[in-house]
Amino acid sequence: MKNIFVAAECSLSHATCRIAPALLLALVLLAGCAPKEASLQRFFWPIGADDPKIEFIRTVTSDRDVRQGGESQLMETLLGIEPPESLFASPYDVASDGKGRVYVSDSALNDVLILDFAAHQVRHFERPNQDELFFVSPMGLAVAPAGGVYVSDSVQGRIYLFDAQGKLRKIFGQGILLRPTGLAYDPVSDRVYVADAGLHQVLAFSRDGVWQKTLGKRGVAPDEFNYPLDLDVDGDGNLYVLDSLNARVQVFDPAGAFLRSFGERGTSLGSFRMAKGIAVDRSGHVYVTDAISHRFVIFDLLGTHLMTLGGRTSTQGKLGVPGGFDMPKGVAADGSDGIWVVDSLNRMLHKYQFLNRDYLQKNPIRPEQVYIPDALR
Repeated sequence: MKNIFVAAECSLSHATCRIAPALLLALVLLAGCAPKEASLQRFFWPIGADDPKIEFIRTVTSDRDVRQGGESQLMETLLGIEPPESLFASPYDVASDGKGRVYVSDSALNDVLILDFAAHQVRHFERPNQDELFFVSPMGLAVAPAGGVYVSDSVQGRIYLFDAQGKLRKIFGQGILLRPTGLAYDPVSDRVYVADAGLHQVLAFSRDGVWQKTLGKRGVAPDEFNYPLDLDVDGDGNLYVLDSLNARVQVFDPAGAFLRSFGERGTSLGSFRMAKGIAVDRSGHVYVTDAISHRFVIFDLLGTHLMTLGGRTSTQGKLGVPGGFDMPKGVAADGSDGIWVVDSLNRMLHKYQFLNRDYLQKNPIRPEQVYIPDALR
């Protein structure tokens, strides 16, 4: 398959182990008979390039992938307990707080999962009433710098706001929103943007949920939308709207004035057939997932196509394949230029990394680590 690495297994987690004192002796005894670690293989794009730009890091499918490095994983190793449980049924969107917590909405589970890699736990938002139906169709996610998390519910037509501890603080948008999907928080203007696929508009709210303004209407002209599904902002507060059925990205300045658009419908490497998610990283890249083509497309902020990564691979939620997707949807860029991609039909989460200077200083590339498929050697 073009632009796909196929590997038996690759795990590049660098989480540290927190070990209870009572288990130290057992761990030391086990260490003597542990097999030697296999040589590390790293997967990069462009494949075989002298100056690679993207690295595959890992996939997440079960709670074991989150517990890795924690005490619960150690107990599992020593006592043979806590078998892994699949995390996802139909994951849709992803967001990262940049501090070890990753949020994933799942429309089939009617829930949002909190993957706390720092604490090695899978958690959920606190529900005011455990017997009461909470989310109906959670979709878009956005994280504010203070740790607040916004969740859109496309069926209920409203936005939930949780604090950093996972407690519900506010519900807003009722009577204004019709089918909210994508969300983006802009720290420059201190507002929340909502892509409403039912209204074919983008709405802006204050951080506390007070409606401020509405952009666009249904159509194909600049400043018009046809099922906008997702959006994100760059470091200057410019808004990037994924105008899905118009197969383009529209860019607006912080005041809402149209700046430019880019993208097109098609199967060429710089186009998309059914765009689902968009993210903007700190280094000036725009990532757009194409669900039907099973890949994501990378642009610069002006819309120049830089790279297309991926292809179809069906793994049924088992072992992840670097660059292999089956209907990717949500995408998010964290504060370190990590790229999180929801692989919906494979029921997993992928992580990639843009190779910025800080990352390469901490993780220099050695030639013997670079994996290149035999067909391309």
